[in-house]
Amino acid sequence: MTLRLSVFPLDKSPGFLLHRTDRQMAAGLQRAFQAQGHELTAEQWGVLSRLWEEEGIHQSELALRSAKDRHNITRILNVLERNGFIRRRPDHRDKRCFNVHLTAAGRALQRQVTPIVLDYLEKCLAGFTEADVEALRRLHERILGNLEGIQVEEEDPRPQDGHGGRGSRHET
Repeated sequence: MTLRLSVFPLDKSPGFLLHRTDRQMAAGLQRAFQAQGHELTAEQWGVLSRLWEEEGIHQSELALRSAKDRHNITRILNVLERNGFIRRRPDHRDKRCFNVHLTAAGRALQRQVTPIVLDYLEKCLAGFTEADVEALRRLHERILGNLEGIQVEEEDPRPQDGHGGRGSRHET
């Protein structure tokens, strides 16, 4: 199915709405952390969340899993390290690379901030059913899948000539 989109007010743009939602949720989460005495940003929480899932991973892998570029991940890790939540250690196979490890304070932080995050999400999703939340998640995952397909197409140097070129990657 092909959507026939037309120009519409910015406030109705799906991309703009996603952007506004992300920005407002991130700012609100930071305020919720601050209200409980934690100087933590949503970006820092996201990186820590990945480390709580699996620590000791390479800094570049952490950047990928956190959807951060190398400059942002470095900036975030600098702050987390300065605040005593993580430690970077040289990789034993490649001393130019660093693996990121949680400190005891970084592990303890998970127990402190997880209830704050869950409470904030409940407020953000007030009035949503579990089915609504699952549908929202599926829609976001479909958009992300489409975006990843577009990125692959942009990076793929093969010609699109109709004779062995690329076709549509996603069917709706």
